[in-house]
Amino acid sequence: MKKFIFTLLICSVALSSCSDWFDVTSGSEIREKDHYSTLAGFQQSLIGCYISMTDNALYGKELSWYGLEILGHQFNPVTSLSSKSREMQEYEKFNYQQTQIAENIEATWSKAYSVIANANEALTHINEKESSLDEVYFHVIKGELLAIRAYMHFDLLRLYGYGDWKNRTAELNSKKTIPYVTELSPSPTPQRTGEETLQLILTDLEASASLLKEYDPITRKHPASYYTDIDADGFFKDRTLRLNYYAVKALEARVLLWIGDKKSIDKALTASEEVLTAIGENGIKLEDMYTYSYLIPEISESNRALASEELFGLNVSEMPDRITEYIVPNFLNTHYTAMYISANDVEQIFEGINSDVRFTRLLSQTQGDSKGYVPMKIHQTSLDQFNKNRLSLIRLPEVYYIAAECYATGTIPNLDLALERLNKVREIRGISTTLENINADQITTEIQKEYRKEFFSEGVMFYYYKRTGCLSVPNYSEEMGDKQYVLPYPTFELQSGRIQ
Repeated sequence: MKKFIFTLLICSVALSSCSDWFDVTSGSEIREKDHYSTLAGFQQSLIGCYISMTDNALYGKELSWYGLEILGHQFNPVTSLSSKSREMQEYEKFNYQQTQIAENIEATWSKAYSVIANANEALTHINEKESSLDEVYFHVIKGELLAIRAYMHFDLLRLYGYGDWKNRTAELNSKKTIPYVTELSPSPTPQRTGEETLQLILTDLEASASLLKEYDPITRKHPASYYTDIDADGFFKDRTLRLNYYAVKALEARVLLWIGDKKSIDKALTASEEVLTAIGENGIKLEDMYTYSYLIPEISESNRALASEELFGLNVSEMPDRITEYIVPNFLNTHYTAMYISANDVEQIFEGINSDVRFTRLLSQTQGDSKGYVPMKIHQTSLDQFNKNRLSLIRLPEVYYIAAECYATGTIPNLDLALERLNKVREIRGISTTLENINADQITTEIQKEYRKEFFSEGVMFYYYKRTGCLSVPNYSEEMGDKQYVLPYPTFELQSGRIQ
């Protein structure tokens, strides 16, 4: 029996290692309060939320390197092979009613709200325990839980809601969208307008940032020894695998840019510049916390996952098994699920610039009958241990691109700084020719081109096209609109009275 979102209380995580992290009895029962009688209960619940986010219905597959990549037409249509998988075929046509795709869409909705439900449960109990928990753990855990809730709701809105906000605000102000769930309740959470939903997301992110700013190891407000004394179980290590303070600020900038009016663009610039200023030229390097966040000047086979550039990513178990059917170097015509880019498209995307390491190091040219390039960013062979099983969800280049777009389109444009931010990433990627003497519209065009070069296998372009209202996408002949950009609510939600 399908459960409505307001009864989805327990994450469905098919990992045996989670058994110690969830005191689950059955179906939708709430975990007993004694689970939260100790700090360990909150730690386990928080980690459990991150693990749930790696489910195939979420970022382990559909919302990263596979589903959104196909919807964004990042790869060439598999019709150029001798056959193709039915699922890929229907994704390419945005046929959301086809059974397999409809099931995927339903699973994404349910799994996302399941993560939200678990975050809400922990938030309910942590507020009751504030006086008894160490202040560092209280601030960090609550801050991350709020950020997870905001992150999941924002992606639900980006998938099931409308885009191109700056050109359709009046319509969106009165249109109901996804439920924003903030508490455990047997009653349905009411739907809100897109504007109200975005404000709730920003409210959660602002609260999260306030909690994390003074206590997150990544902000360096305290020396590493401050945490070492209390961090016997290594809970604070590798902050880029968690929604740390700077990841939250980057997410805030992403949300504000999605809104797209001048006021929001100016705020997005402030948030993105806070991140870039903190990172500086040398990045954040907390040796005791295993945190590295900086643009990589050189890319080799061992670090092509670009994990050092991530502000937030997930550790995805069994990553090689998940991608082996799809990321296939030297694929043959019989590899019907192989994801690749044609040689002609590569030439067009990278503008014939052979010094660009995103072309020379992150793509592998096939040698079989079907000529093309395979994106190798998440391919696991040859990656060093730091880069294995890591899936980046927010990387530094996006923050540079957000800042560049804001400088070009904000209340008081600064085209010189827009070009400086854009040229910084191009320089690190091996492009010696700088962009200069171009207007705001031309800068926006260059930003879109850079997004496509930068984010293969990361599920970014579908959101970019939707946010900016692109009427056409590569390798798709029809004009893009709500039919393609808006995923339909699951049938069980519509039957329960939801309105999309």
